[in-house]
Amino acid sequence: MNTVHLVGKIATDIRVREFPSSKRPEPMVKASFLLAVPPPTKAGEPDWVPIETWNAQARNLVRFNRKGSRIAVSGRIHSRFYDPNGKERGGSLRPTVVADGIDYLTQPRTEPTAPAPAEAPRGRR
Repeated sequence: MNTVHLVGKIATDIRVREFPSSKRPEPMVKASFLLAVPPPTKAGEPDWVPIETWNAQARNLVRFNRKGSRIAVSGRIHSRFYDPNGKERGGSLRPTVVADGIDYLTQPRTEPTAPAPAEAPRGRR
């Protein structure tokens, strides 16, 4: 069974790409980023896990989260070979977690609003 559950912080800006689709009226959308997953003990560096998600989930991720947001990801590992020279076989193996579900664990981001007017200080009587 190929199942992954991770909790961590979005460590990079979320990259969004659109791909034309012959089966849908709107293009397919892919969001990708690195997730920093803390180690089981306080000592040590986090693990950096590449994550990708698609379509409505990708749109919502970008809409409500940003670098530094804490999330929980459920999905599967997808691996492919990458060769910078364009060869079909060989190269290095690139595993990625394809997120089927993402839970937002921090307050969703909101657009900046004007600060509330400050009240005049109250003096003693």
